[in-house]
Amino acid sequence: MTPPVSILLPGLDGTGELFQRFTAAAPAGFPVRCVRLPSDRPRGYRELADWLRDQLPSEPVALVAESFSGPLALLVAEQCPRVVGVVLCASFVLPPLPSLFANLPKFIWSRPPPVAILRTFLTGGDHALAEAVQNAVSRITGEVISSRVSAALRVDVTAQLKRISQPILCLRATHDRIIPCASTAVIRALKPSAQFVEIHAPHLLLQSRPSEAWTHIGPFLERTTGYVAG
Repeated sequence: MTPPVSILLPGLDGTGELFQRFTAAAPAGFPVRCVRLPSDRPRGYRELADWLRDQLPSEPVALVAESFSGPLALLVAEQCPRVVGVVLCASFVLPPLPSLFANLPKFIWSRPPPVAILRTFLTGGDHALAEAVQNAVSRITGEVISSRVSAALRVDVTAQLKRISQPILCLRATHDRIIPCASTAVIRALKPSAQFVEIHAPHLLLQSRPSEAWTHIGPFLERTTGYVAG
């Protein structure tokens, strides 16, 4: 039996450049492919879902979705039977922050946040990771970043979460300063059959605790597909 391809869906930057530590820690036998979200112009979740569905390979896939991409993964999973499992990592199905943040002027996103801010809110003090985040965000226009923030703070994929039949693994970072624990509580209430795991990490838990994340994701994929890594 061949293993499913793990499709990595990145956070707000959409570049996928921050997955290097995570992909390096992947167990042997689990193919991993990172998708870079299109950034030529603003796109909402549904347009991104239509685009992503066409990018998926013909074989079974598991979607590993970080933060911003959680709702995207659920939209695609509902539409695409080739998706055999979904991993939601530090993510949400309803806006994780007050809607007033969705109306911030676009010029606020014209420059990447300072490294000190990124260290505090995203990386748990990891300076090198904060610099990598800043570099990734700098590659995306403020207009696109602003549109993604707005989409995340207006999203509602609760209906999709309830409807999909694929197994779900939900990873929550215990030191997450972006996504509140209430976001995970909503997922748990709507999908009690999902598997829930807490990892002592900041918001970027796949980058901060890649090996620990795989100790949960690997067995989840094995249970989901029946494939056992050698």
